Amino acid sequence: MMVETLGLKKALLCYANSDAYGSAVHYWQIHTVMTDSKGVPHLEAGRSVSRIVLEALCKEVVPDLVSRLGWVDPSLLAYGSGINGPLVFFRPSTRRPIYFGQASSLKSGIVSWPSMVMLAEPSKLFIYVVKGNQRPGLDAELLCPPFLNVYPDHNVCIGETKTPSGCRPCDIEAWAESFYNSAFTHPNANDQDFLLKGALEQFWHALLTGKRKRFPYRLIKPAGKTLRQLLMERNLYEPKRSSSSGTSSDIHGAAI
Repeated sequence: MMVETLGLKKALLCYANSDAYGSAVHYWQIHTVMTDSKGVPHLEAGRSVSRIVLEALCKEVVPDLVSRLGWVDPSLLAYGSGINGPLVFFRPSTRRPIYFGQASSLKSGIVSWPSMVMLAEPSKLFIYVVKGNQRPGLDAELLCPPFLNVYPDHNVCIGETKTPSGCRPCDIEAWAESFYNSAFTHPNANDQDFLLKGALEQFWHALLTGKRKRFPYRLIKPAGKTLRQLLMERNLYEPKRSSSSGTSSDIHGAAI
């Protein structure tokens, strides 16, 4: 068996300055490595690494990160590269069954579901309601999710629900179906956390019995943020870059 000897040729160094809140600004430099007569490696003067070079390096190390993008689902709103996402997608209003567990006084039935923005992370799902059946824009106002099994921070209590192992665009349908097909059993928030008035049980009873034909968005509390703000919280929003040639990151090094 032939053994191939590898030599140290380049070094990539990251410089960071963290503040008291844990955020950091990263600056990257690449150095040529020279080995002296005694076999000791030394770093030569470094040069700034542009964002383009870093992206090329990522493609070199993890080629599947880009090569497997393929078809982009129209419902995809944002995606953090990698199997763990996070994955943000849209589901328009639909009429389909909703299931309630034995612990709930509500009976399962067919109802009008609201349009929703879903955010999936490994073993976690966050739900937001949004008005309209069209793909929401960045300034779309998000509303609270008036569902059982959901915490005040919009995190769904997964329980025994089977969820996808990944958070990639190809997992959108599986994540959505895991929520639609789950059994809603108990409240994880106060009624006032999600509704402007009334109680969650009365809210769904009216939909199940047909007293309300359409989903009553007007009864739901605003979530206090837009889609843009949600993406900013998850580091999935990037403002438009200047069209002029040579940005600061290209000239002075990549700030990530």
